[in-house]
Amino acid sequence: MVSGLLLLVVGLWAEFDLYTYMELSPEFSGTAPHVFIGIAGLIVLVSSIAFSCIIKGQPVLLYIYGGFLACIFMMDAGVGASVACYRETFAQGLNYGLTQTLASYDPNKDNFDFAQSTLHCCGVSNYTDWIKLSPQRVIPTSCCLDPNNCITANYNDVYQRGCYDVIVEYLESNMDILIGIAIGTAILPLIGTILSCCLASYVKKSKYDVMN
Repeated sequence: MVSGLLLLVVGLWAEFDLYTYMELSPEFSGTAPHVFIGIAGLIVLVSSIAFSCIIKGQPVLLYIYGGFLACIFMMDAGVGASVACYRETFAQGLNYGLTQTLASYDPNKDNFDFAQSTLHCCGVSNYTDWIKLSPQRVIPTSCCLDPNNCITANYNDVYQRGCYDVIVEYLESNMDILIGIAIGTAILPLIGTILSCCLASYVKKSKYDVMN
């Protein structure tokens, strides 16, 4: 249950925080956070059923519970593998995605302003990407070091580093956390499967001995 709640927190974090940056890449489908949340809900539900199985001491229920845990283990392992694979393909599409977003920039719709202001970056490679656009665009205020005292025409007032490198570093560091949690939470259901089957076998054997 604890691992399920932990996965739920990770899923919500990915949905409301990481999602903002990850969707800037066309490689991101947006389903990964929902998968984390769905698996977390299933783990919490199955863990709740486990208490009833243990209290009643029914071997059949314990075997069924073990089967559920085995399925959860395989799903967790699949999520971990998907995150690891996505890690390799994300950077490939991010540069293209950022470039396309910058070219069709809409301050009322895009997350590009949010990324620039929160990650302290400007443009794809650097602030000159805004100037190189055809037609040339004004550098947005989300690039400003100090939004209250900023003239974007003065390039010393804007962030010098591009968002591509910053976002890749940010997501790479957080991918390690996601993969680590996925692996850690996959091990717990596997251990639970083994223990529930052992307990079911023990209960079954105990009842058989009592009858004899």
